[in-house]
Amino acid sequence: MSLLNNKTFNFLAGKLMSCVGVAFILFILSAAFSCNKPAVEPSPELEGGNLQESIAAQKRINQYFSSEVLPKLKTCWDRVQGHGTIEMKYRFENDAKGGWAFKSLEIGKSDLSQDKNTAALACMKGAVDATRFSRDASDVGDSYLIDWVWPVPLPPDTDQQMARMFGASGGEGTGCDGHGAPAKCMTCSGYPVECKTVCVGEEPPCTIKDYGPGSGGLKACVVEGKKCASGGLFGVVGGVIMY
Repeated sequence: MSLLNNKTFNFLAGKLMSCVGVAFILFILSAAFSCNKPAVEPSPELEGGNLQESIAAQKRINQYFSSEVLPKLKTCWDRVQGHGTIEMKYRFENDAKGGWAFKSLEIGKSDLSQDKNTAALACMKGAVDATRFSRDASDVGDSYLIDWVWPVPLPPDTDQQMARMFGASGGEGTGCDGHGAPAKCMTCSGYPVECKTVCVGEEPPCTIKDYGPGSGGLKACVVEGKKCASGGLFGVVGGVIMY
């Protein structure tokens, strides 16, 4: 009886060790495969949670530039010497006819020399004078600031790049146009209450109003109530937005 028990014990112990060995090998293989897999990073919240709305606004603006501005701009723009990018700041106002009418223009950051900036500004001013673009149902206020980055010179495949932009779904590249254009607009987050920099939102400044001790810690964002969009001609909101 004792001999049988010993044999049984040895048999069961052998089986157990075999199972432990297989499990250990499987664990090692699983760990090895896991190390080869890239770490999955959580996607950042883009545009204060309004990514698709921002992309739609950028495409609407680029539709305006494509149809109303580029046909009048190309010949003059080709004469602007140099190579780089130039930031154009457009001010549009509500024309009370369902559109945004061009009001004023100035230059922001530029890679070009001052004389090239002057030439580019004159070209753009001549192309945007007396133009307008459509209002959307979500557009509020009486003013729309558009901060757009333009390449100098325009690429030879402008039409193809515009087509790719209209087909883009966002989340590619960097910045507001996929090429690093900085975000220049503001939005308010819900909780905790804070001002965030986004590509499409409200015109700065954005401030936090604290209602004091008697409010139970109530705070609110305060913005100008004027529309704002930043980006570029050949892309939409990319993958990296700095808050």
